[in-house]
Amino acid sequence: MSVFSPGAFPSSVPVRSRRRAATIFVLATLTIITAVCVGFLLSSVTLPDWLTLIGRWIPAVVSLIVIAIVRPPGSVSRWWMLRPRRVGTLLSGLAVGTIGIAAIYAVAAGLAVLFGVAAPLSWGSYAQIAALAIPAAIVFSLSTLGEEVGWRAFLPQLMPELNLWVRAGAISGIWVLFHVPLHAAMILQGVLSPMIGLVSTLLLLPLGVFLAMLVERFGSVWPAVIAHAVPMSVLNLVSGSAELSAGALWSLTGITTAVLIVGAMLAAPRRRQTGGDGVSAAHR
Repeated sequence: MSVFSPGAFPSSVPVRSRRRAATIFVLATLTIITAVCVGFLLSSVTLPDWLTLIGRWIPAVVSLIVIAIVRPPGSVSRWWMLRPRRVGTLLSGLAVGTIGIAAIYAVAAGLAVLFGVAAPLSWGSYAQIAALAIPAAIVFSLSTLGEEVGWRAFLPQLMPELNLWVRAGAISGIWVLFHVPLHAAMILQGVLSPMIGLVSTLLLLPLGVFLAMLVERFGSVWPAVIAHAVPMSVLNLVSGSAELSAGALWSLTGITTAVLIVGAMLAAPRRRQTGGDGVSAAHR
């Protein structure tokens, strides 16, 4: 059962105001990241590593601006879903987010190896990844927080009328667009290979759906923050991902997408009863 329904809190905000806020948020966020990347390209300056970390806070900053313009009821903390209702639920969410995303990528990599799509890493490499995963996730969560409060907390609450899966898919699609300028600039500057850049971008779509289900299930943005911060992907768990053929990369992408969707289905609320206004009956 969903701990928190995005539609339960902002339902008092007029639909017109919510749509206006959502439009401003999406257009402003996409425009800013595009302008930043184009600026680096025109100046012939290679995108610095810190841009990814700092750039993740663009959605958070824009959401604050939108809140200041539209002035919806409720605190920023409420719109960002920073306060979990129960400590136990929060801890469960953090565990599911961390272990869940690691398991998803491990299963996808295992299937890829089983089907002969890719070769495994050494056991020593896997041990090193496992040892560093949690400490690195805690550090990187300072960056992913800025992204998740915008895409997985603020924007979904502006779309309570949409079906849960439709909303998650639509926002994940916009999230993919948010990464296109950054990945495209990295490809043009020779920092990222075209195929790896394309695969990495497309895999954000099912990942975004999984993260959305974590927030819906546990009623807090923190499980998505920590899951997003886990420093691994399926490309890190197979040997020589940069040298894989296009066919192997597409197969790996398909396998990972399927496993992510299954993970999202498992993470989604077990029971959701809605009334005629689309608000979860459990939260009336």
